[in-house]
Amino acid sequence: MKILLLSGGKSAEREVSIVSAAFVQSVLEESGHEVIPVEIDIHGRWSLEETSLLIHTGHPVWKLFRGDSRITFDIIFPVLHGPWGEDGSVQGLCMIAGWPCAGADIMTSAVAMNKITTKELVSSRGIPVVPWKSFTVQSPPQHEDLISMRYPVFVKPARMGSSVGISRVDSPEMLQEAADIAFRFDNLILIENGIEKAREIEVALLSESGKVSSSVTGEVVPGRQWYDYTAKYNCEESKLLIPAPISENLSVEIRSCAEECFSILGGSGFARADFLLDSDGKYYFNELNTIPGFTDISMFPRLWNATGLSSAEVMNRILKEALRNNSPNRGS
Repeated sequence: MKILLLSGGKSAEREVSIVSAAFVQSVLEESGHEVIPVEIDIHGRWSLEETSLLIHTGHPVWKLFRGDSRITFDIIFPVLHGPWGEDGSVQGLCMIAGWPCAGADIMTSAVAMNKITTKELVSSRGIPVVPWKSFTVQSPPQHEDLISMRYPVFVKPARMGSSVGISRVDSPEMLQEAADIAFRFDNLILIENGIEKAREIEVALLSESGKVSSSVTGEVVPGRQWYDYTAKYNCEESKLLIPAPISENLSVEIRSCAEECFSILGGSGFARADFLLDSDGKYYFNELNTIPGFTDISMFPRLWNATGLSSAEVMNRILKEALRNNSPNRGS
């Protein structure tokens, strides 16, 4: 199969995207696929080997050119983390262009990207989430808004990932600075209650022919106070425990909840569901990532490997599902 791999992008997560795409490309090529690596720069320009690409519209299927040469492909595989990639925007572009696109559809992507909307939907179905409040840049949080919450709290941009823009706040004096940091990345933020001695449990998900399946559970053990950006990508002390050292019953329950959360949000493509586990063994749904990290140290491929699926098999299942769900039109 001829696959156009999109990476980079305009978001603060572009560097993670480029590393993820390199891993995806290696797996796809080892599986016999032809990969066309296209990078989107911070201005939104698409390029192949540093040459700008042009999209010709006005056709039933849009055409992509590099100079005078048309680039043909069977499917787009976006490995774009964060806004302008994981939020439904690229998925919508592909739909309009008539290009099959791997991964979640527009609705699942957009809803899952918004942590506030996601929490509202899953909590309406009785799924436990930690107490939280939302704020806009026009109405920023004040200490009195958090009287019902207990410190520490976590201040987050509503539509970012990879822990970008997230701060742990241990006292009211730290609130303003944390809010200012979050507002650099989004004009909508949320503040969540911290959980004492919280453990992070993650589950990988795949949707095939309308059925959602889940991997074994894994646990993230951060090498720092909490799992911030540095702990994720630049801390040798951080560990991934697969399978998670929890009871079989709890693992089954969390996997079932992960599948339900994914289905509530549309359940298309693939994803990673993240949960928080407190010291009493109670779990809380945290968030859903529809383009999770794909580096060689990332949870998503490692969870599937531990479940018995190689990274190559996971990629092939993602591609087959995309071709089943997308228009029969091709980029060729």
